[in-house]
Amino acid sequence: MHPIVTQTTLCIEKLKFDKPGKICIVLEDGRELSVPLKYFPELKKLTLEKRKKYTIVDDRTILFTHSDLVYHLEDFFGLEGAWRER
Repeated sequence: MHPIVTQTTLCIEKLKFDKPGKICIVLEDGRELSVPLKYFPELKKLTLEKRKKYTIVDDRTILFTHSDLVYHLEDFFGLEGAWRER
């Protein structure tokens, strides 16, 4: 199991879109993870205003109002599918 998956203290506080072409995940402990939107083509298609309409579920899952996809914190570390292991 990957160490990121086992760290249950990792909790998403909010998202930011203040850097062009990037999504920034702000964790509750103050760390920020900035990832290029090119890795999330569905989100890249959304306007900035639509990206800002999201809900954080269970501290580690993100649902966007204007997207049918479900995103997990592990997705932003390049560990797609690893969320199933936690």
